[in-house]
Amino acid sequence: MKPLLALLPLFLLPGCAADSPALGYSRAGFYPVEIGGNSYRVYTEETRNCVEVHRVNMVFPPPSRMLILMQMESAAMQTTGCKIRKGTFIGDQAMSKGQLDCSEGPGAKDWVPGTCNIRPWG
Repeated sequence: MKPLLALLPLFLLPGCAADSPALGYSRAGFYPVEIGGNSYRVYTEETRNCVEVHRVNMVFPPPSRMLILMQMESAAMQTTGCKIRKGTFIGDQAMSKGQLDCSEGPGAKDWVPGTCNIRPWG
């Protein structure tokens, strides 16, 4: 039994490296976007005013956080056709979330209220 327990991390660790969205986006499809040599996956749903962006390529040394966040915001705007609501785009160089503002233009949608919780702590 002990040899099997020693092998357990080998089966669990690959799952940690998988690029998958948060639970709220489990039904959402993703849209691949390439900006400035970086590859992103943009997760969004029709009825939610949220977007989640993942950078899926490895870069060494790591690029600046500001550059990556600006590229992530551009990827979200390209994919959804909406702006990001000011002050709601948070995250790091690997994953960011934000609230969409589609109040103007052809992308305007009716959202299901209360479905975008980008700051669960407050």
